[in-house]
Amino acid sequence: MSKYQSLIGFALLAVVLAVVPLTAANEYELRLFMLFLIYAVVALGLNILVGLAGLISLGQAGLFALGAYTAAILSTRLGFELVSSSIAAIIVASLFGALLAYPTVRVRGVYLAVITIAFGLIVENAAIEWQGLTGGPMGITGIPKPSILGIALTGYAYYAVLAGVLVLVVIVTHNLKRSKYGRAMLAVSQSETAARSLGINATGIRTLAFVISAATAGLAGVLYAFLNSYISPDIFTFSDSIRFLLMVIFGGAGTTTGTLIGAYILTYLPEYLQQFQYWQKFAYGLLLAVVMFVLPLGVFGTLSELWRKWRPQPRRIEAAGLPLEEALAIGKVADRRPTELKAEGLTVRFGGLTALSDVSLCVRPAEIHALIGPNGAGKSTFVNTISGFYRPDSGRYALNGVDITGQPPHLVARSGLARTFQNTELFGDLTVLDNVMVGYQNRFSYNFLDACIRTPRFRREEEQCRAAALGLLKFVDLEGYANERARFLPFGLQRRLEIARALATSARLLLLDEPAAGLTTHEIEELDKMIRRIAALGISVLLIEHHVELIMAVADQVTVLDYGVVIASAPPDIVQEDPKVIEAYFGTHGASAEAAS
Repeated sequence: MSKYQSLIGFALLAVVLAVVPLTAANEYELRLFMLFLIYAVVALGLNILVGLAGLISLGQAGLFALGAYTAAILSTRLGFELVSSSIAAIIVASLFGALLAYPTVRVRGVYLAVITIAFGLIVENAAIEWQGLTGGPMGITGIPKPSILGIALTGYAYYAVLAGVLVLVVIVTHNLKRSKYGRAMLAVSQSETAARSLGINATGIRTLAFVISAATAGLAGVLYAFLNSYISPDIFTFSDSIRFLLMVIFGGAGTTTGTLIGAYILTYLPEYLQQFQYWQKFAYGLLLAVVMFVLPLGVFGTLSELWRKWRPQPRRIEAAGLPLEEALAIGKVADRRPTELKAEGLTVRFGGLTALSDVSLCVRPAEIHALIGPNGAGKSTFVNTISGFYRPDSGRYALNGVDITGQPPHLVARSGLARTFQNTELFGDLTVLDNVMVGYQNRFSYNFLDACIRTPRFRREEEQCRAAALGLLKFVDLEGYANERARFLPFGLQRRLEIARALATSARLLLLDEPAAGLTTHEIEELDKMIRRIAALGISVLLIEHHVELIMAVADQVTVLDYGVVIASAPPDIVQEDPKVIEAYFGTHGASAEAAS
């Protein structure tokens, strides 16, 4: 969505919010629309969790209840006003949101959904049983009318507050989606492995998504408590959690407009179904089935997809990218010096299988070092170990003398080591340009608040990031595909995109895991030139490859693995004559291999 489309959307929302009070036939209609404003705040926060981070929560009613009960208790017992109650409720809900994020370290999908369901049920039952605090089944009555600095907010004044809060939440969540935080959430949801290899702390970014969704739910709970003047446990049930989730996915997960549409429909639908009490859950189930099987992208998401097919955007972005050297140097860089990788005595075991046995290897600064060997020799294990995905049983490895043994992948990446993958790991639903911009995640200094309100620093650094990413796309000859979704690229171009994305991390050591696999002869020739130019820029390259001609053409040094053991390490012309290497590849001794040839 362009900047102008966003501004038009905000303007239309403002007009609707201004007109509704003037057209409401009675107080009931106005109150119902105020409920929509409150539920939309919940849904917009949940959209960050579901639409961006790709996580499912069916405990949002519990967080909504925490906010409402916090406000009710503080206002009735301590005389808190709307603002102070909101701050307290946001803090309480955010803490529980962070706790809910902890299980994502180990579980996803249906298991995470079950945990969030359990959380919602725990909150509901605690509200029933903790009578001294929550009033038990009877709830809390006598919640005072909302006020700010002693000024009572009644009727249209409170409506204006709700409308203002909704507009603020719309702007903040929209801005977050278009920032490095939103890109990181989308990256983690689409390929956690690739995201971690680019320096993204997946656990941290998921926790942030949970906290945002919890904070907005807590804030909405405060607004509801002051609107209703009464709360009880039967207001915050599992059915409400389902309804909040449906608001997001029915309207279109990941889209602000779709979430507002879903919130509007799911706020008014129960009113029309009141006379059919036992059909409400059936209606929710039917809507869920429609979304899953007919409109998997939601109402707005499906319409947007049809619009793209009818009026496709140009794949090329008409904007100048930075020269390659500037694109690599922009922002925070881990270490501008040429990097040496030294691995000593690495041993990795999987149960009774020894994948690597006392492997030592040194990649010198700005060197192209090839790691080869038959299938199952341990090459991928070595790469996964030094990039942080496996922990060695013994041995160590260091970059420029700094020990990074056992560090998680995101810290290894921030140290200056980046990689591609044997099976491409792209963020398929992001554009080619956004894929590369994700690589710049940790190279710019703007913070969360900058992203929320789009400060000058945010706008400046985002423009720099965009220009640098375009420069890297030009280097890999993909500038003509900048607006294309990554999953639609031909396989050979996906390989190039992975290289550009890895370079964006400020890599001083680049691990290329079988980059020539599946490429045509012409594409391999282009890859040869690309690798040479990368090394000429002072970036060390560790190349894992089966394509012998490419290895012999570009490598300065070749290390050969066989059954997890280094059997040779020398310049390529020496390695190709080594009897052990010939035996490993052809299953025969050197003399026999020569006779056969």
